Amino acid sequence: MDWTHNLDGLFDLQEPYPNATMCGYFLNATSDSPILMSGYLFNPNDSTKGEALLTRALPLTTPITREPLYGNGSIEFKHLRNTLSDVLIVSAEGGRAESVYANRPPIAQECVLSWCVKTIQSTYDQGQYHEEVVATYENTSSGSFAWESIMGFDELGNYTDLFYMQDVNIDNGTTPDGREISGYGTSNRTASAIIQGFADIFPSYTTQVEDSDVPLLRYKTWKPGSAWNRVLEYNPWLQANVSKHMDRFATSMTNVIRSAPSKEMISGQSFSREAYVSVRWEWLTLPLGLLFMSLIFLSATIFKSAIEKEQLGVLKNSAILTLLYGVPDNMRTQLTRSSSRGTPRAKAKELKVKLNPNMGWRVSGNLFSPLTPRPPQPPPGWI
Repeated sequence: MDWTHNLDGLFDLQEPYPNATMCGYFLNATSDSPILMSGYLFNPNDSTKGEALLTRALPLTTPITREPLYGNGSIEFKHLRNTLSDVLIVSAEGGRAESVYANRPPIAQECVLSWCVKTIQSTYDQGQYHEEVVATYENTSSGSFAWESIMGFDELGNYTDLFYMQDVNIDNGTTPDGREISGYGTSNRTASAIIQGFADIFPSYTTQVEDSDVPLLRYKTWKPGSAWNRVLEYNPWLQANVSKHMDRFATSMTNVIRSAPSKEMISGQSFSREAYVSVRWEWLTLPLGLLFMSLIFLSATIFKSAIEKEQLGVLKNSAILTLLYGVPDNMRTQLTRSSSRGTPRAKAKELKVKLNPNMGWRVSGNLFSPLTPRPPQPPPGWI
């Protein structure tokens, strides 16, 4: 029993893991050391169910001695060489403890992170930068397993020295333009340092003691002492498909490598920026149409004004005439006299006034005669 939340990290033959009765799905169930991948603790005395194992991330290379499982440390990716991590992730259906207690089959997925070289075509259009992966190249050449372990004994006890014996080289394949893929890779020291970092999360476990509890992630189990426990708001290993999370993981690592500062000059083709202007003539229809109609309206106005030299046209609803010349006194008294029915505003609505250059004011309505004398002109400078 190596997965419960209250265990103290690394165990060995001198201090083995405790034994318990467990029910669930085991890896290598018929072997001498089966591994529970999804299940729960079971008390045979009272038939009660205890803590549930929701997920297990099992690396296919042992974290301490670096011994490969299933031949070269892989099940479905044996063709890849110098992988960073090859892990078997088993998750409960729906990521809930109730599916574990119901003995529903879990979801098992093998995920791998490996070195690769990508041919990328980049474009810059309308202020946006885009990249398209044209081809991907991986090291698929045959070779021995890269890890070697040397076990010994000194005054402090047993020890194991681990060595990553191979540099990473990707030199197989050709680019779309016919160039050979060569010179890409990294040293064994860099590869070893990166691989060692994955030991913090592989292996790891997600457990749940009670149905109402929040699932607890247990990781960093490789070191002596208590393991690290953490409550996650979002646990990617509890999802039905973890490939999206692994893909984002790989993309983030790639971006870090591509963004690393380096003074090494890389030979390649040089590109310069070139501006292109595209004119959409149909968009000029509205402004040109407005300009053309305004020209017609202006021409018609000039023509109409030219043939009315001896007349003063009606200014429709404009009040500027009454402001300049005013209303005759007799009309004003009739609008405001006490014998008139209705208010002056109501009577004014029935009044129609027209200024004729020869006859003065012409007033229509039932109030007074349409012929009225020409009112006195206001003094110069009045307005």
